[in-house]
Amino acid sequence: MSHLIRTVLLGAAVLGTLAGAAATTPSPLTLTAANLVVTQETRDGKKVEVLTDASKTQVVPGSVLSLTQTFKNVSKGVLSSIVLNMKVDPATTFQRATCTVGGVTTQYSTDGKTFAAAPLMKTVTVTENGKTVQKKVEVKPSEYTAVRWNIARLTAGQEGTCAIRVTVK
Repeated sequence: MSHLIRTVLLGAAVLGTLAGAAATTPSPLTLTAANLVVTQETRDGKKVEVLTDASKTQVVPGSVLSLTQTFKNVSKGVLSSIVLNMKVDPATTFQRATCTVGGVTTQYSTDGKTFAAAPLMKTVTVTENGKTVQKKVEVKPSEYTAVRWNIARLTAGQEGTCAIRVTVK
């Protein structure tokens, strides 16, 4: 596996482990990162998606990865206002984001600092009829550099997974 690909995978894994490592007391929320290679197979005449641990298969340019954060409320109470962030590694191109729990607001960023719901907009300068004008245009998802999930409420024992799909450049 190339150094670049290892960096992508390790960078995503670190996101999930830093939250737990920073706490000196047990966290009420466990967080586990996984990096999976997404492939398609035909089984019984139907196409199915197969997810394989990225450390157990070859990752090459063009590979589709599912970078996941699985979380669980291990406390006896309700957790609220949980924020999960995930950077899109520059060696990859963002495709989409998902989350399995209800009450989640997904936001995106092109600079890793400011987040908003899709579609993101940007201002570009163009020439129209010989004049320079500024226009607002929609940012392509492939330009996203980070994703944030705002989870409003997580009951005791509740768990879920938030993930991004990316393509390796």
